Amino acid sequence: MAVTQVLIALLDEEFTWGAAGEEAAGALVAWTVVSLAGAALGVLVLRKRARAAGVELSAGALDERQTHVLRAVPVSDGWQERVRDELKASERVFLVAERGHEEIHFRWRPGRGDRSVWGSMAFDATAGDVLLDVHDGEGALGVAGLGKGASFAAVCQIARTVGLESSGAPRG
Repeated sequence: MAVTQVLIALLDEEFTWGAAGEEAAGALVAWTVVSLAGAALGVLVLRKRARAAGVELSAGALDERQTHVLRAVPVSDGWQERVRDELKASERVFLVAERGHEEIHFRWRPGRGDRSVWGSMAFDATAGDVLLDVHDGEGALGVAGLGKGASFAAVCQIARTVGLESSGAPRG
């Protein structure tokens, strides 16, 4: 809409460079305000997701790769199997591959579309910790265009789904 206003000012019968400059400056200010409002809304959404999932929000929340050490909420006998079963039961997960009893790899859909991120969980049975590693942006078809914060959104969704919470600062 801002570009249209500038073009109308350029094509106006009473064209002056001053009027065109004013229109361009107005369009730039409007675009800046909309961009800042969108960024603020994005931060609020990520903060809400992080708080609800029990994951710490850090400055690296928009990075393509997220590595977090999480702890199973109820640490009891069989917590690893419970986490695995809840992960595999989710509608957002597909292409699940297990590497022994200590590690599981998967694809996760953080949004409503078909686009997904790669993820893996490595279990530390003695400490009761899970190393959750989620990343996107590897250039594969169907992965491009997820948007900033998709990996962090996936971390929050996975943590809520399988009952994990933050046990310290993010590592990635």
